Amino acid sequence: MLGNISDTAIIILIAILLLAGQKDVAGTVRNLGKTLEEMRRRQNEFKEELRRELRETGEVTNSIKKDLSDKPIIRPYHQPTQDYKIKQLEEEIKRLQSELERLKNGDRKN
Repeated sequence: MLGNISDTAIIILIAILLLAGQKDVAGTVRNLGKTLEEMRRRQNEFKEELRRELRETGEVTNSIKKDLSDKPIIRPYHQPTQDYKIKQLEEEIKRLQSELERLKNGDRKN
């Protein structure tokens, strides 16, 4: 019968107003209309505030995701390993160059 809390609140409000014994039914209906309009206005304000906050939260989340995706993730412990490999390759190149020079000069030692 009652779908949500606002339906229940409206019925309780009507019952209180009718049982309160106002003599003027038109005044009661007018007050009830004003009250319902105020409740709807507050409900809409709350919904808009909630949507705005969720939208701002989403924008912050998207900004963080973009910042993280723009920057490559470099782990500090990988850099020394790469430098070490480069150094090894350079040493190997020097060794091979000296071996090549030795062979060119006719020194046939093994």
